[in-house]
Amino acid sequence: MNATSIKQHKKNLLNASFALKSLLALAVIINGFVWLSVRNEQTRWLNVPPAPSVLAASFSGLGDLQLAYRLIGLTVQNMGDTGGRIVNLKEYDTHALSQWFHLEHALDERSNFIPYLAGYFFTGRKDNKNLEPIIEYLEVAAKTDAPYKWRWLVQAVFLAMHKLEDTDRALELAYKLAKLDDPDMPAWAKQMPAFVLNSKGEKADALMLMLNIMKTQGENMEPEELYSLKYYVCNEILSPEENEKFDFCGDI
Repeated sequence: MNATSIKQHKKNLLNASFALKSLLALAVIINGFVWLSVRNEQTRWLNVPPAPSVLAASFSGLGDLQLAYRLIGLTVQNMGDTGGRIVNLKEYDTHALSQWFHLEHALDERSNFIPYLAGYFFTGRKDNKNLEPIIEYLEVAAKTDAPYKWRWLVQAVFLAMHKLEDTDRALELAYKLAKLDDPDMPAWAKQMPAFVLNSKGEKADALMLMLNIMKTQGENMEPEELYSLKYYVCNEILSPEENEKFDFCGDI
């Protein structure tokens, strides 16, 4: 290689280096302009996205349903509260949210993680008009053949009674609760229809239910449970004048 060729080669290297440096400087300038134009922009909450199918959801756990359940559970728990943003619970679309609950139920119906989120977290809102989809999910969760699932139906009764203020819906759920065949369910859960009836002002029906429970199940109750039942009848259902008609009220 002669001197002319070496000189030309060095010149080409300098030109290539200059071009690369110019491109890098241009990229930095463009990046600066883009940053200045979007630095005040934030991601927008478009509400709860549609839930995937069970098959699609299982892919997130590489076919492991338990892993998929946990990953999606974390997604549901933090949905909306990402990127420095906090979304008010009343803004959540409960219909779309309930589809995620049902998806998780299909992945693992025995877990109580999602029922806890549904029954206690996502219902902690001031706007109670759209809670019916969550109540319907809790009704489904309570039917699972697993220990202590009846408590989700208790929570559904509470939400219908005190959040929706729909006593007819609460009574419907209370009757379903009382019919559950769960030996571990406490006596007070069986008495839930009477509690709702009494709140509705239908004291005669509430009294009849309570007396029937005392007659058919009283011998199998713990002393504390039986005392609580009698106390409720004598002090919440019956008037002071009516108490005199029932001998057991004299022991309260």
